[in-house]
Amino acid sequence: MMSRFAFALSAFGILLAPAAAFAAGPQRSPIETIELLHTAFRNADLKLVDSLLPAEYHGVSLQGALDHRHIYIETRAKALSDIAGLQRGEWDVRILSSSTQIDPAGMAHVWAHYVFYFKGKPDHCGYESYGLYHTAEGWKVVSFMDTDNPLKGRSVEEVCPAQ
Repeated sequence: MMSRFAFALSAFGILLAPAAAFAAGPQRSPIETIELLHTAFRNADLKLVDSLLPAEYHGVSLQGALDHRHIYIETRAKALSDIAGLQRGEWDVRILSSSTQIDPAGMAHVWAHYVFYFKGKPDHCGYESYGLYHTAEGWKVVSFMDTDNPLKGRSVEEVCPAQ
């Protein structure tokens, strides 16, 4: 009788283990989540981007020449549409340096100095600011802001010096 109970309990535990592991979600850090998002951009991986951006996602980009800046607002639908239209390797975001702040209650902020490559060539640079919150599935990117400074043949050091 006891061996049947032990067997049933262990079998039940085996069945529950995958569900419990899924509920715990990936244990990626916020910066690892941002790096994963950038990998998804580089690979034009719509499914992965979709999994990292919650319904509440929004982006804001300060773009253009310094004497003629404009604000571009991005919705989740627009972000996913842009990724769906990419070919692998067209977008590549490279982080030059970053810092992360984490609230143990489930919120994080990633600040990154970056260079954006378009079709293999440096296109623009600046700073990115990501707001993330933690869910059972792991960190989700709820907000994004950046400065988008066109390089136009100039070096990153000239256009976007490190602070």
